[in-house]
Amino acid sequence: MKLKETIIIAIVLTTAATLNLGCGNKNSVNLMDSFAGDSSAAQAPNAEAVDYSDSTAPSNWTRVEIKTSVGTMVVALNPSQKEHHDNFIKLVNSKFYEGVLFHRVIKSFMIQTGDPKSKLASAGAMLGDGDPGYTLPSEIKDTLHHFRGALSAARQPDQVNPMKRSSGSQFFIVSGTKYSESELRLALGNSVFQDFIANPANREYNKRGEYYSQTGNQEALDQLQQEVQALCKPKLDALFSSIPESVKKRYINWGGTPHLDNQYTVFGKLISGYNVLEFIESTVTDRNDRPERDIKIIAATVIKNP
Repeated sequence: MKLKETIIIAIVLTTAATLNLGCGNKNSVNLMDSFAGDSSAAQAPNAEAVDYSDSTAPSNWTRVEIKTSVGTMVVALNPSQKEHHDNFIKLVNSKFYEGVLFHRVIKSFMIQTGDPKSKLASAGAMLGDGDPGYTLPSEIKDTLHHFRGALSAARQPDQVNPMKRSSGSQFFIVSGTKYSESELRLALGNSVFQDFIANPANREYNKRGEYYSQTGNQEALDQLQQEVQALCKPKLDALFSSIPESVKKRYINWGGTPHLDNQYTVFGKLISGYNVLEFIESTVTDRNDRPERDIKIIAATVIKNP
């Protein structure tokens, strides 16, 4: 489920100053001890002492306990995201996730799991393309955001998945980072760019970027960067202006991965076990972002189903 963007990504990495995730690409997107204390109620620093955290959920959201080899997390599933909500419960009840590894971990970004092939994977094996044999229709909503702790569905990239259908089983939990307002604007540039390259009318820019890179023509690449930057700027301006101030403040004070908004289906959130999230995201990984020491889901259990 790795996204493999072509060389034009490099053009906008300077423009967007962000990540290329999918279910993901690194900097893009498609534990052994018991823990004392939980950081889910950590204070978000701000002058007005307002709590911008996002670690609570309504009582009608289904709770699922995920017991891992390094500690326990509890996620809450949003019932309005019916396809993903019901599918996740089905997989949990069938014990699908038992023994599955966290196969992709990137600090200050996210932790990803749900690949059934990981259960019997040898050390160092590349993972991420396993699934239960089906995908789910997108339930992307512009009112659901990738704040820290967001539970979101992994997926294949737009080039092979223009409808943004979700993996049937792979999901990620956002660890993210905090942003200043200017950094938030830059991060959103990646979302704008993803839409830009997904548009068939813009294939010419992708081809030019590949050619200039292959021929080592840095001057032409720089010019292409400026050209793409100019084309993306009006949409970026409009996108940034359309985001409610409350959302901006939560990204600034609580954190997350804003460039994933409107790209992946958010269907829940982490409400307990932020210390486990922090431990997993900080683990040592190999060049494919797989933890060098396996971290697995021991059991997943529905503990409250309204």
